[in-house]
Amino acid sequence: MAVNTKVTNSTDTVIEGPLSKWTNVVSGWQYRWFVLDKSTGLLSYYTSRDKMKKGSRRGCIRLKHAVLGIDDEDESTFTISSSSSTFHFQAQSGVERDRWVQALDQTIHKFLKPKVNIPTLKRHQGWSVEDVLAEAEGYHLILQEQVKKVNEVLDSSRIDERIKTETQYLLEHVKTFVGLLKEQKDIEQLAVSLGNTTEEKDFRKSYQSLPSSDTDSVDSAEFHEAELIPEDFESSMIEEVKPPEFVSTISEEDPSDVDEDIDVVEQDDTSKAIAQNKSVIMYMLSQVKIGMDLTKVTLPTFILEKKSLLEMYAEFFAHPDILVSIGDSDDPKERMIEAVRYFMSAFHTARKGTIAKKPYNPVLGETFECWWDLPGQGRKAPTIEDEKIVTSGPCPLAGYNSVSFIAEQVSHHPPVSAFYCECPTKKIYVSAHVYTQSKFLGLSLGVHCIGKLHMYLMDRDEEYTVSFPSAYARSILTTPWVELGGKCVLECKKTGYYTNMEFHCKPFYGGRRHKITADLYHVSSSKPYMQVEGEWNGVMHVKHPNGHKEVFVDTSKMRVIRKKIRKLDRQGEMESKRKWHDVTVALEREDIEAATAAKHAIEEKQRKEARERKEQGKEWKQKYFHFTAENKWLYNNPLTKRLQAISENTH
Repeated sequence: MAVNTKVTNSTDTVIEGPLSKWTNVVSGWQYRWFVLDKSTGLLSYYTSRDKMKKGSRRGCIRLKHAVLGIDDEDESTFTISSSSSTFHFQAQSGVERDRWVQALDQTIHKFLKPKVNIPTLKRHQGWSVEDVLAEAEGYHLILQEQVKKVNEVLDSSRIDERIKTETQYLLEHVKTFVGLLKEQKDIEQLAVSLGNTTEEKDFRKSYQSLPSSDTDSVDSAEFHEAELIPEDFESSMIEEVKPPEFVSTISEEDPSDVDEDIDVVEQDDTSKAIAQNKSVIMYMLSQVKIGMDLTKVTLPTFILEKKSLLEMYAEFFAHPDILVSIGDSDDPKERMIEAVRYFMSAFHTARKGTIAKKPYNPVLGETFECWWDLPGQGRKAPTIEDEKIVTSGPCPLAGYNSVSFIAEQVSHHPPVSAFYCECPTKKIYVSAHVYTQSKFLGLSLGVHCIGKLHMYLMDRDEEYTVSFPSAYARSILTTPWVELGGKCVLECKKTGYYTNMEFHCKPFYGGRRHKITADLYHVSSSKPYMQVEGEWNGVMHVKHPNGHKEVFVDTSKMRVIRKKIRKLDRQGEMESKRKWHDVTVALEREDIEAATAAKHAIEEKQRKEARERKEQGKEWKQKYFHFTAENKWLYNNPLTKRLQAISENTH
């Protein structure tokens, strides 16, 4: 049944319709008839539509200061968090949920926004008494209605149960009325706490620039994978890129040039920081709407992780020994199994702590380079030609048996990162570009990674492709934690083997966090020849037809090989570690003001350079990657091209 909208007059809209409400473990989902009164900010519910017509209300939820939440992985459910309670609802379809969410979101924002401007809250210190009484009048009318019902019951013969029920309703509304007045104090404290720090000024600037219309939904066509071309790209950018000339260097690394990555475990202090900055978080929530794109929204500095997103992509290759072993087997089925093992174990290394934090947004032209030395493998190249392969590649300081990585932020609007990874001795390389779309989901933030990773086994002439899961930061008002969600397909078209993987989001009741499943197939059969299940950051097991299980991956026992990078003073100005050095140092000192100022300086410099390029009519030129007619960002000088050039010169 569709949601019914009934406009009673020009200023009062009442929306009603059926929803299922989660009650408890025993009763589960219960059918209820809901009525949203946008003038009073109340969502009332009844056991049936007939009960609604008779005025027999089951309960109501006050939407002022409530927080609405949705889950991208479940199109029919949503939540409302009010005071200390969270209510779970289920619509009959995704369309019905969207209608309810839009109406509820508009109502919540109506009561969130005071009638004074946010920048002047410090002077006015909250709402006036008239503002509070205007909402209180709505509850006064409800109290009058309930008192009238109690009087009617007293005149009837059915006294016991109905008096008890109606009196309970009366007491609940009195409690709500008193709670409303108490919350005025919280509003005043919020107003006072929004001072004039650098970070808060950035907040206001970013939110004031957001669209003011009631519909902030983003056109989905903008985010199709085929539409990864930024609007300002010209066809002239699609060109053949010549490899750089070879300059011979010593293949043995100079210790004075190299730093080994320090395996820093992020302190789980984010929940403390959120508690200390609750007013900033609440202000942020009051300015954004469900489903809004957060790409241009400034987020609080205290939730930042001490590394760039480009470096986070490098963590995907923290098990290079498994990566380079994918092509060892002569059996294509085994090669697919090893590829699945690698992909399913690749995500846990990016999370050094249990608390969700956000990496730095890379600026346009930012780069990150690193490499991993494989255990038990020498670094020296056996021939001069092999040495040329390394020194003309992504990381000249890497060894011939090393796995090298390079990433570049190739576009700012939309935000697109491109990265490339290779191992010359194993004749394997990986290429990918990722477009990140951040969305506000109420109590969660979602990041959708649009793009694909392409892995090439040169000796097998095979290409493996795989998509990426989405990432979610849950419980952003308390102790935020991260989970992955979504379906990914890993396939090799040449061999006909493919794998359907799914990262499962935790249901609100029951279930477990970080669940992952995988079904491995060949195109010749609809039945999987292998199934895997477990936790992507824990243990995964193979399930055999007879019910027996064996360990497929145990991330706690896997060796994480630390990446190597050039020392900070040997890095270029646009390399991530150097670019964000001041921000990182300030965060390590827990100096949020200094970190915010340093971050602001980086972002302002980027804006200034963008304005100058626009005024001069100049286009940004990428350093290591180029855009192709097939809508791909490719590394300028991949392993295949370098090997071919050396082969031609040799003959």
